[in-house]
Amino acid sequence: MEVAVLIREIGVALTGSYINNIYTLGGAQLLRLRKPGGEEAWLVASPKHGVWVSEKVSERGETEELTTRLRQGLERARYAGASQADLDRVFVLEFGEKESARRLIVEMMPPGNLFLTDGTGSILLAMREVKTRSRRLVRGSTYSAPSQARLSPSQVRAEDVSAFAQSERTAGQAIGRHVALPRKYVAEALDRLSLKESAEASALLGREAEVIGVLRGMLESTERPRPCLAETASGEEIFVFHPQGSKVKMEAPTVSALCDELLLPGVAATAVPPKDSEQRRREELDATIASLRSESLSLRSRAAELRSLAPGALAAPTIGEALKFVGEAGLKPRNLPSSTAAAASLIYDAAKRVEDRASAAEEAAARLSKSASKTGRATGTRMKALARRSPEWYEKFRWFRTSAGKLAIGGRDTQSNALLVRRHAQDDDVIYHADLFGSPFFVLKGGKAQTQEETREVAQATVTFSSAWKTGLGSADAYWVAPEQVSSTAPSGEYLPKGSFAIRGKKNVVGRNLVEVAIGLDGEGRLVSGPEAAIAGAAASYLVLRPQREKSSDTAKAVLKGIAAGGRAPGLSVDDVLRALPAGGGKVVRIGAKARSQAGGGP
Repeated sequence: MEVAVLIREIGVALTGSYINNIYTLGGAQLLRLRKPGGEEAWLVASPKHGVWVSEKVSERGETEELTTRLRQGLERARYAGASQADLDRVFVLEFGEKESARRLIVEMMPPGNLFLTDGTGSILLAMREVKTRSRRLVRGSTYSAPSQARLSPSQVRAEDVSAFAQSERTAGQAIGRHVALPRKYVAEALDRLSLKESAEASALLGREAEVIGVLRGMLESTERPRPCLAETASGEEIFVFHPQGSKVKMEAPTVSALCDELLLPGVAATAVPPKDSEQRRREELDATIASLRSESLSLRSRAAELRSLAPGALAAPTIGEALKFVGEAGLKPRNLPSSTAAAASLIYDAAKRVEDRASAAEEAAARLSKSASKTGRATGTRMKALARRSPEWYEKFRWFRTSAGKLAIGGRDTQSNALLVRRHAQDDDVIYHADLFGSPFFVLKGGKAQTQEETREVAQATVTFSSAWKTGLGSADAYWVAPEQVSSTAPSGEYLPKGSFAIRGKKNVVGRNLVEVAIGLDGEGRLVSGPEAAIAGAAASYLVLRPQREKSSDTAKAVLKGIAAGGRAPGLSVDDVLRALPAGGGKVVRIGAKARSQAGGGP
């Protein structure tokens, strides 16, 4: 029943989002999803504990191979829906559509499993393959949900209750062995029937309709859940409603919140802490030293074996007999020895060469041991922190602060353009637009007092994020007006397309604005982009780009690499960079002064 409620909670939290990244957290997968406005949602997907939207997860472990492969199959995939397989402990999360459709399936039945399939159900990835008589789930096969041996509470009929009661000894066995409910809900059902688990199963006879009513009533409570943590005979348990037979210890608005409280610590406790560079270096040294010492022992043993063969060759009655010892030593000399003494000398020489190699290995191991003693080991169970913060309201738009500190906000599409003009443009602001088709609106907060430098900066941002970038223009004109000059009503006799506005009165033209964007990290670690004059004051280092015909993803990768070269790119992804750049490819034309010193030069 918790799964049924969690499925709805997941739908509410993830609608409109897409996967931004996936991390490892013990035996679980941690999905970071992002909505168009920049809000983030974190989804814990654990085959042992369940799947829920987490508000408290703050750390992750070291990335494992399964996580890497999930990233390859799901990164940037849009959430499409969630469902539960036959009221069982199976979560089905759908992403993408048509050819790119994917399903992430999490099974909670012990030992727990996770699958990634395509839209047709063909398995692309399995946490562990299943090869049993009833199920064969391997890569390339079609996924099938586990068969349910017990009846769903929604399927129980009066004749079923009678059959249960006649086939089992106790009431607890009658319901627990035949109805798909966890023990805590079996106990709750019996409490509502005023029966103990140890009561005779025959006590259910004649009360079939009442039993069905109790089961359906509990199931219907998932439609109007009252999540809580209650004390049961087995310890603290999550319920989707307030149980009659157990003491409620804690209430919560969602089952996800209770999962954070009760289950998240157990998930995080199994996480493997990421290794830092010092620990990796120490482990590499230890492995090399062990290998060298093992090689030395092997070589010493080989040298001793050779030395034991030499006396036999020397004492051999004939050269032919001596050569047998040479062959036993594994030697194949180009020129055969002419005497038994020469044969023995050949073996002794081989032993000496092997001993020299053993000595060299021992010396190398000793040198590395001295180096390893200076390399520290990681201590404790330090985890890698996740970058989590609540974005400012304006971060759903394009934004930057001018060189004088004013906030400039731009639309990303028709919808956000309309929202920006209608809700966020106030009397003391000014509104910018490029003098061409396909332009965002930019609102400069407090723009009635704008300086000449700010005028040029916001005009440049407006044309840069317009169609001028994608068409490869070197410069374009923009203009600004007062909010009262912008109207969503068309002039008499004219028509305005949805999301468009009419400009009345004089336009203040700002001509020949360079189509160019700077991008970097501000003091709070946020990715900011806009005119260089503004970004130079906000970011310790930045890159400057101009339009160029290439894949936008390749441009974003180059920018991410350039930012990371400055040593500050915590949790940033290619998708984050794409959101900050104009639509279309670009080329880095120069690097900010501090970035240049860190990156060792630039164009």
